[in-house]
Amino acid sequence: VAKKLEEAGVDGIDVGGAGGVSWAAVEHHRAREAGNKLKQKIGLTFWDWGIPTVISLIEVTSSTKLATIATGGVRTGIDITKAVALGARCVGIASPLLKPAVKGTEKVVEKLNNIIAELKTAMFLSGAKSTADLNKIPLVVTGRTAEWLRARGLEPETYARRGMEEKADF
Repeated sequence: VAKKLEEAGVDGIDVGGAGGVSWAAVEHHRAREAGNKLKQKIGLTFWDWGIPTVISLIEVTSSTKLATIATGGVRTGIDITKAVALGARCVGIASPLLKPAVKGTEKVVEKLNNIIAELKTAMFLSGAKSTADLNKIPLVVTGRTAEWLRARGLEPETYARRGMEEKADF
C-alpha cells in the first residue's frame, strides 16, 4: 500500500499499527453497553488484530522514501527513540496523555516532561546528540520483530536499515 501511495504522489504516511487504540476493543465496549453479546465476542476475538506499528514502520521505511509518522502504542521516550531510529520523521503519542489531561494542564506538562527526559536519556545512552543522529546508530532487529519480518519474507538485516532491540515492540 505504501508503495502505491508513493507512486500516486503522496509525500508522507502515518504508519500507525496494532499496539495503540484497538477499534475492535472500542466496538466490544460499545456492544457491551448495547447488550449485543455477538458483537462483544467479536470485539474480544479481534482485540489484538493487526500489524504492530514497529513492523509497519520498518516495512515502509525500507521500501519507500515516504516521510513517516509512527503512531499506535508509542507511550514512552524510549518508544520515540526507537521509532526515530527506524526512520520515523515524527511520532504521534496520545494514550499516556489522556489520563493526565483529565487532571489538568499541569499534569499533562509533567507527563510530557517525563517523556522528554526519557527521550534525552535514551539518546544519550545511544550516543546520539540529536534526533538526526539516531538514524546513524547501529541497532539490531531481534525477537518478535525479527520473527515477524522473516515470516513476511524480509530479512531484518537487509530490510530494516535501522533495527531495534527485543523490547522494541511498541
